[in-house]
Amino acid sequence: MNGLKNYPKTFSNLFKIMQISLLLAAAFLIVFLTDGTRNVYLQLFYIPLILSAYYWGVKGGISAAIISGIILGPFMPLSVSEGIMQSTSNWVIRLLIYMLIGYIIGYAFNRMARLDKEAQERNLINPLTGIYNTNKLLIDLEKRIEEGEKFTLISIKLTNIESIEKYLDYKIVEEIIKGLVSGLEHRCGKDAIYSSSNDEIILIACSNCKYRENVNNTIKKYSNPVKVKNYTFRLALKIGMYDYNGGYESPIEIFNKARIAYEQGDSKESGIYYYKDELEEQRREALEITGSLLEAIKKNELYLVYQPKINIIDNSIVGVEVLVRWDRGDKKPLGPSVFIVIAEEIGYIREISRFIINNAITQIIEWKNKGIKINYSINLSAKELCDKDFMEWTKQFFKDNEIDKSMFEIEITERVLAKEGKKVFDILQNLRNMGYKVSIDDFGTGFNSLMSAVEFPVDTLKIDKYFIDSLNRYDIREIVSAIIKYAHKLKIKVIAEGVETERQLKVLRRLKCDMVQGYYYSKPLLPDEFERFYYEFNNLEEEYQKVQ
Repeated sequence: MNGLKNYPKTFSNLFKIMQISLLLAAAFLIVFLTDGTRNVYLQLFYIPLILSAYYWGVKGGISAAIISGIILGPFMPLSVSEGIMQSTSNWVIRLLIYMLIGYIIGYAFNRMARLDKEAQERNLINPLTGIYNTNKLLIDLEKRIEEGEKFTLISIKLTNIESIEKYLDYKIVEEIIKGLVSGLEHRCGKDAIYSSSNDEIILIACSNCKYRENVNNTIKKYSNPVKVKNYTFRLALKIGMYDYNGGYESPIEIFNKARIAYEQGDSKESGIYYYKDELEEQRREALEITGSLLEAIKKNELYLVYQPKINIIDNSIVGVEVLVRWDRGDKKPLGPSVFIVIAEEIGYIREISRFIINNAITQIIEWKNKGIKINYSINLSAKELCDKDFMEWTKQFFKDNEIDKSMFEIEITERVLAKEGKKVFDILQNLRNMGYKVSIDDFGTGFNSLMSAVEFPVDTLKIDKYFIDSLNRYDIREIVSAIIKYAHKLKIKVIAEGVETERQLKVLRRLKCDMVQGYYYSKPLLPDEFERFYYEFNNLEEEYQKVQ
């Protein structure tokens, strides 16, 4: 195997030797046929001399110089026609001059080659971390693939390293990287550790390495607060693993698969994730959705539906939740739980929320003119609430359209309150003071549910569907009952979402829940469908016929 690998190099050297030999022979014949060393044609020997120095450096230059000096020495007359031979001192001095030229040119080429190699080596080193970079990684992966090796590629993403560098001390990052590299050295050697940047470290682990143990130990070490240079912090490490088991895959494909693996899970939490084929498909789909989503509003692909909220105390329709849908034509249907998350990630959620508010208000005004006066709620994220331009636009829009603010309810999830509580508290309080209503969505799923109800200025709690689906369990009924009683003491209304059965409705009535929404009464409806539902629910069929 090694002999086959060295074959191209051996063939290349033979070709070079033959090339130099032919040039020397040609130069010898030209000098001889032009009547010896008396004429200038002996300068032709500089060509094989320089070429040898280029191929083999100082050794090649001096070797070619010696051969040239000897060929032009005792075997070459000063004048062939006159039969006059050279003096010994003449060809010896020429030989020495050739050797000096061969040495100088060879040294120059050696120096250039060394500088070029150093430049190439610098190109393979990450200046921030001092270890090999992705250029070297791809070269080494290609070599391992060609040799038929099986290995695991591990990509370690330091998700909060940028914040540490920015807000604590940039020198800490260097200490962290050094500590990680030192701790991750394994049987494959330090040469198997690479970094693409100061927030990502990559390892090539062979099958017999204890890399899983090393990686687990590293996560355990940094999952707890660590102290570096008088700073105490917690490092979040997301680790993606891809097992290469043979077959043709390009180095960049293998590298990308390890990276795709760590994109799973919460970006702020440490964990080990393994590559699965469906992850790549999901990623491609997310990229396709991202591109399409930016054009969805312009192409009128987004539309609104309205899910009725029913007061189960007096059996009346008291409002609707405004929901957005995306008509993708023949493409795979997509729920808002998918494309809304993507919209938030790419910073497009404000445009979608403006679309929702604009179209919902237009519809509410149209219904008001038909005698349908109801409250309506819209989901907003913490990012939108904290966006001054968006909130100013919303307030101005309400003012221009003379909308009764008390009919408008902002729904915000309890998870958002748990993460961004301090940011949104003052905003929510200000909105309530201005006359807007505030509702906590998915209530009961957070760690501090009851605390959320006490601390935040809210008008309504919406009990999460998980509890409604489990009302047949005694412990869940007791929890729901406690939430309702506690909310009522605080003068907060309670709505149950996801009500689908008559039994659930009876239990909620018995527990004195205020409102419900769900498929038991109605799915989310298009505007004309909601109008029909409204009139039929209120036994106003004759009035419905009049407005058609």
